[in-house]
Amino acid sequence: MEIIVLAALTISVVVTTCGVFVKTTRQLIRLLAIQAAVIGLVELMFCLVNLLMGLGFEGLIDFFATFAEWFSSAVVSPLIIYWGMIKTENVNSQPIVSVKRGGIILVAIIVSNIVLCIFTSSLLPANIESLPFVSIMFSLSVLITATRTDPLAILVGLNMAENSFYPIFAESPLVLIPFMLALMVFVNLVGIFIIIEAYRDYGTMSIRKWRWAD
Repeated sequence: MEIIVLAALTISVVVTTCGVFVKTTRQLIRLLAIQAAVIGLVELMFCLVNLLMGLGFEGLIDFFATFAEWFSSAVVSPLIIYWGMIKTENVNSQPIVSVKRGGIILVAIIVSNIVLCIFTSSLLPANIESLPFVSIMFSLSVLITATRTDPLAILVGLNMAENSFYPIFAESPLVLIPFMLALMVFVNLVGIFIIIEAYRDYGTMSIRKWRWAD
């Protein structure tokens, strides 16, 4: 694995880890933007280098497709969720697990994923070198989603989980990319619309209180 790829994946894991402990929705949205920007930047730079090396029309299409995917994840999705926060509120709350318990769960997730990748490495294609990073980021994103009562934070966690698979699916067929991007934007817009309407009805951003409201 190249040093620049290793560095980008490491930074992405660290950023996702920070998402487990931050308190406000705004901070979590910022981490989502940073995670998406870093995790897709390497592939974008590779496409730019290929374009500058003279790969012609094919390289140009590949670059624009990669840029669109990167821009949607790093800019469009965070902005949609940020707009939802503006329409509701910037929740300041602790995750439902304590820092100590969260740290224990965090260590358990990292260790278990590393052990799992070691034992399954012989069964997987040799070119999936990023699998340990992907599995850790996905697990941490699920932890973020599971330990929040703020629906915007839960939506951020789901987006982080989706972003974590980018290193594996970066070479998806070009014909699928417009569909994937449209689906991602649509899901976020629908999610924000539902959250805003629920906030107007219940006057709170706690899904626990939504559940028990009359």
